[in-house]
Amino acid sequence: MRYVVVDERALTLADVRRAFAAEEEDYGVDGTGSGADVSIDGRTIAQLAICVPGDGSFDDERSELTESANEGAGPGKATVLDALGRARAILSVQVLFGDAAPEEVLDALGPLWSFLQDNRRGLLQADGEGYYDADGLILELE
Repeated sequence: MRYVVVDERALTLADVRRAFAAEEEDYGVDGTGSGADVSIDGRTIAQLAICVPGDGSFDDERSELTESANEGAGPGKATVLDALGRARAILSVQVLFGDAAPEEVLDALGPLWSFLQDNRRGLLQADGEGYYDADGLILELE
């Protein structure tokens, strides 16, 4: 999963920590710089990286996402391609399901996606699904 940030404001690990701070569960965001592990009740549920232009991985991430989006069809395609072209950062999240039910782990990451949609302009990308804005799916991909 990824969040393509088009907002002028930088995205930092402090922002990611704020996303989970108000939650009742015991979340942890352990890392420095641009990468971190996200845990809940001591169990790591995700590894994340904040990619920005010039860091060596941003261009690769954006190229991969653009190639995938170009395979889609529908009115949201132009919005997605525009966002990718204007991206200021890409938050890449590798979800770690372990023995937990996939829905449980994905729900546990909900505060992050809600925070981003409320505080940073951009789009959520889910592998095998497509791109979402705050209102829902805008470009379906296989």
